[in-house]
Amino acid sequence: MNEVVGRGTVLAGRYRVLEPDTTDLPGSSLWQGNDQILDRPVRVHLLHTGDVPQALDAARRAALVIDPRLVRVLDVGMHEDTGYVVTEQVTGPSLEQLAAHGPLSADQARALVGEVASALEIARRRGVHHLTLRPSAVHVAADGRVLVTGLALDGALLGLAGGDARSTSRTDAVSLVRVLYTALTGQWPSGGHLPNIPAELPSAPATEQGPVPPADLVAGVPNDLDTLCAVTLGPHVDGPHSPGEVVRELEPWGSIRTVGLQQAAETLPAQSGWPIVGAAVAAGAATAAGTVEPDYDDGPPTQAFTPPQVQRQSVRATFAEQATPGASPPGTPPPATPTRASAFGPVGGTRPPVVPAAQPPAPVIQEPVFQAPAAPPMPPVAVPPPVSASAQPAPPTFAPASFAPMGAGPTDDDLHWEDFGAGEPAAPARRSDPTPLVLGAVVVVVLIGLFLAFRALFAGSEAEDVPAAQTTSQAPSSTPEETTSTPGTTPTAPAPTAGGTPVIASIQSIDPADNDGEHPEAVDLARDGDPSSVWYTMTYKRADFGGLKPGVALVLSLQEQATVSSVKLQINGAGGHVQVRQTDAANPSGGTLLAEGALGPETVLTFDQPVDTDTIVLWFDGLATAPDGAYRIELAEITLS
Repeated sequence: MNEVVGRGTVLAGRYRVLEPDTTDLPGSSLWQGNDQILDRPVRVHLLHTGDVPQALDAARRAALVIDPRLVRVLDVGMHEDTGYVVTEQVTGPSLEQLAAHGPLSADQARALVGEVASALEIARRRGVHHLTLRPSAVHVAADGRVLVTGLALDGALLGLAGGDARSTSRTDAVSLVRVLYTALTGQWPSGGHLPNIPAELPSAPATEQGPVPPADLVAGVPNDLDTLCAVTLGPHVDGPHSPGEVVRELEPWGSIRTVGLQQAAETLPAQSGWPIVGAAVAAGAATAAGTVEPDYDDGPPTQAFTPPQVQRQSVRATFAEQATPGASPPGTPPPATPTRASAFGPVGGTRPPVVPAAQPPAPVIQEPVFQAPAAPPMPPVAVPPPVSASAQPAPPTFAPASFAPMGAGPTDDDLHWEDFGAGEPAAPARRSDPTPLVLGAVVVVVLIGLFLAFRALFAGSEAEDVPAAQTTSQAPSSTPEETTSTPGTTPTAPAPTAGGTPVIASIQSIDPADNDGEHPEAVDLARDGDPSSVWYTMTYKRADFGGLKPGVALVLSLQEQATVSSVKLQINGAGGHVQVRQTDAANPSGGTLLAEGALGPETVLTFDQPVDTDTIVLWFDGLATAPDGAYRIELAEITLS
């Protein structure tokens, strides 16, 4: 127990420490606490050893990522010499507790890890990574919600926060597959960077190629999950490289059932050879139905264990169950347009139906979901004998009737054959096939387009051969300095400027108080073209870096010597101050001052004179106010021109 913080201690005048809890993270202790202002339970994480300042800064960054599956960070601070992180209360057993009783079903494991991967992908897009994902960091609440603890905090405390964005994303992806392996088998695959974690699970058997595939240990593991584990945990750097790719490998998944989870984690002892959850649930259902007599030789059980199940079902089947008569579900093509009645001859049929104006329109008949309805019986209609082509009667004379509304077709009861004279329908009109005409029109259009393209091409070539004296002329009203191009000629291109286009090759973070710089692992996010990812400094209590340092710098190394005339910065927040200098990493606040100004959402710093250089230094000597009210720099993008 810590000598400074113990049972009854009040942190920040608000959070009272109550009872100790268990944690597998070295250098820390976990306590149950109470928020005395809001009168709600909280968890208090005390940080004793390790990189405590880095861990506290990581917890602040994790607090900016909002997702219901990530445990919220409520407060971060120091109590005398002990750092603390206050989070929301975590209920429900961990995956480590569940897997200690045996493997989960494949559907349950898919849903559980899929939810965790979705949460970590949201965090990755904010530049935050877990780096120490393990079964004890994944909990299942009573309402079926998955909760992930230790985002960024655990890895920073163990000194694992370094590395570029690609390697950290790969670390989280592999950890997700390790958690999936544990959920499928109840065993932890050896390897990785987590010391003595998890402690309650047996190690999975391994070969020279890596852990034994899950399908060789537990029956019923689907091929896609077995292949995902074998490929990712094998000897090659293969498989997903980000949590988002893990999501695509696992989706779709169903809901999570939580019947008996808490009782199973607290009361039942660990069992070797626990059957897959599907079989266990089937056996429990049979016992409840009375078809299987329970065995009470060892005494009645305290609580029936029903491990979590995922109910996967077809989306099409779900819509079929919910569909109402006459309504088409999403994705169902509309029914064919019925034949319209016309008084001027048949359209799309062999008989010219007429709907009287006094008759109401027939109802629209839509196809039921996924099954065509049986056609209703048609009343008997006397069909007149066919009329030969040589003896076709003249078109009948009659008053135009009303058209049927779109989407409604006439029935046989609506047809009045006597309106057409002599009791015989009019002969069907001859209709020509328009396909040859359409194809011919397309060919003509293509030929015209080709002709115009060749003409423009050769016209451009001829214009290049005209002497320069004949390609330009002065307008009658122009001055000697104003010239215009003669129609049909190519204007003269402006002379190229000295130096090439400025392209940033690399970025280096410089911190006068720390040789490692501020968050060097995130500097490339300031030039990746994605405004949602940012490079950021640590958070300070004042805009002058808390009086700890004069400023921080970013050294921009260009691919080659280029002419630079302005720098554009996209900042999350406002305030602070930046200087653009022509210098190097050895003297970031010296050299030639090219431009300076206050920071804002879009800060454009234009030089008095363009410079030819291969290095530009951004010297931040004042911090901006971030969206959460804290003092730090959040730099989304840097653009040179």
